[in-house]
Amino acid sequence: DDRTPRDGMVFKSYEEVLNFYKRYALRTGFGVCVKKSSFTKAGLCRRLLLVCNRWGNGKEDACYQARPTAKTNCQATVVARLWGDGMLHLTDVSLDHNHPLNPSAARFLRCYKTLPSGMSKDLVVRAARGECATSGGDVEAPPMFDDWGRLKIREGDVQAINCFFAEMQAKQPNFFYVMDFYVEGHLRSVLWADSRSREAYQYFSDAIWVDTTCLRSKFNVPLVLFLGVNHHGQLVLLGCGLLSDESTESFLWLFKAWLTCMKGRLPGAMITDESVAIKAAVREVFPKTRHRISDWHIVRSIAEKLGELPEYESIKVQMEAVIYGSLKDDQFETRWKNLINRFGLQDNEWIIFLYENRHLWVPSFLKDAFWAGLSVNHRESPGAFFDGSVSHETTLVSFLSNYMILVQYKYKMEQQDDFESLTSGRVLVSKFPMEEQISKLYTLNMFVKFQDELKSTLDCQVQQVSPSSFVVIDLAEQGTGLVTRKYEVVHCMETNRMECNCGLFQFSGIVCRHALSVLKWQQVYDIPPCYVLNRWRSDFKQLHALDNPLKDPLVSSNHVERYDHISLQCLRLVEIGMVSDDKYQHALKLISDMKRTLLDDNLCRELEQKMSPPERAIVVNGDSHAQPGSSEGGPAKKRRGRPPKKSKEISAESVSNQCGNKVPPYS
Repeated sequence: DDRTPRDGMVFKSYEEVLNFYKRYALRTGFGVCVKKSSFTKAGLCRRLLLVCNRWGNGKEDACYQARPTAKTNCQATVVARLWGDGMLHLTDVSLDHNHPLNPSAARFLRCYKTLPSGMSKDLVVRAARGECATSGGDVEAPPMFDDWGRLKIREGDVQAINCFFAEMQAKQPNFFYVMDFYVEGHLRSVLWADSRSREAYQYFSDAIWVDTTCLRSKFNVPLVLFLGVNHHGQLVLLGCGLLSDESTESFLWLFKAWLTCMKGRLPGAMITDESVAIKAAVREVFPKTRHRISDWHIVRSIAEKLGELPEYESIKVQMEAVIYGSLKDDQFETRWKNLINRFGLQDNEWIIFLYENRHLWVPSFLKDAFWAGLSVNHRESPGAFFDGSVSHETTLVSFLSNYMILVQYKYKMEQQDDFESLTSGRVLVSKFPMEEQISKLYTLNMFVKFQDELKSTLDCQVQQVSPSSFVVIDLAEQGTGLVTRKYEVVHCMETNRMECNCGLFQFSGIVCRHALSVLKWQQVYDIPPCYVLNRWRSDFKQLHALDNPLKDPLVSSNHVERYDHISLQCLRLVEIGMVSDDKYQHALKLISDMKRTLLDDNLCRELEQKMSPPERAIVVNGDSHAQPGSSEGGPAKKRRGRPPKKSKEISAESVSNQCGNKVPPYS
């Protein structure tokens, strides 16, 4: 746990060690005192001894000893020493206390109320309000706010957040938000998700992306986005968060709050950056979710981590070739070790970190999960969901005021794609039945991706190795020339099992060109049903609603439970009803009829009678008659008002006498 002090931890400065240990002490429930500290002539901390506030036995004079003391001679200590690398290393860490700990009351201890040296109370208050200018010039906001996990609140931010949440709740009853407060009521973190995001997660929870670009790049808006992929292969918003720092504690709170918002439903796979804090939080909150580090972020970090090396350009080119040119695990292992030995990178900490976590980011290790097309290779940037609308200069007030406009634009684009997928024709480029098969099922965007793979089969040659094993030679472009690569494809005709070591189907859900080439070679012109994913179909939402109906809860007298259940049922119908004009008009008519029925008690009773079980029938002289007030499986119900008059029995003889004719006997 990187939030707990331990021997060997490294820090950059005196303030970083002190703030880190105070955070730990505040969570655990005790105070902190600086017992000893020494500095070099250059101002670097040489040695720092931090102890529990109950260290020692108090003063020795009789007057002090006569009064009760809180000192218990607690031996919990942390020692930080300056090493040759210019960093402070923790040694002699002891975390055992000889007194009870009280996390809920620790915030009232004096050590958490003392301001750093050189900082007045007036400066702190003005910095918190965003008033950073003084008569003597510009004064930067104290860095302690970030270190202590408080959001940088500018003038008008608090009012903007409150107004934003109030407006969203008024417009969307299913809107969700939660805020996290730190010591003395300071805002630390925020999470929200609108009703469309919560409903979209019910459909697209198989793979999500946690985008921390704004937070890592130190934007004015420390935004964290939860993104999924819809049935058009495009990003869809699943929630937003604001974090004050990149600590494990902050991400733990964010992930737990988001999971609560999504009613505890775990995602199938999750992609994040290479942050150690995020990795620890994902492991704790999403233990059954397949976690992946974004290879796009790793490749982008090569320049930052290795840019100062003299052979940087050669290292970068060969590292990318090893990452994306290795189709098997053992192949990557061999190539990676050769690369490290060639350039002498055995002691590089970042290279060691990458190798130890290779199962989280190397493509050849990630074929055991479905990734819905998220970052198939490093050339596909995750991109900003808000399309450049959020930059370093964007303020929180500006972002919240434009939030609904940005989100509505995304929703309108998805509706446009739905309309085109349902109404637009598909232009076929071949006479293969598999192309026509996919054109009738998939959305327009996903059909185009499949069509690109089908056209690329012209560059593939198939060689059979065994009855179910094949080698496909693919002629691909590389730079300014062409190269040939070999891929292994397995296709068992009896079981319809099909697999290619390129992994495209696992990454994007589209059958690759190599598997399509084998199908064509075997004269199999229809794709097996198990490789036609409902997830990319034009009617995916309707199919999902039919396959995953909401369970009807037991009849409850709790009005809140009834409200929640009916709201969820209606949200699903909203997603289906807005797909086309006909369904939209039909949904409005049904809503109007339902509203008229629910508001009229007489119509409700008539509808209840129509929907009640069929009445029990009795047979008289071979004819079926319904018995009033009775139904199958139960006794006759008591009827209100005066009982009906008994009708006189009419016999066959009376009828014949009235008509003057005799009734012929039955044969």
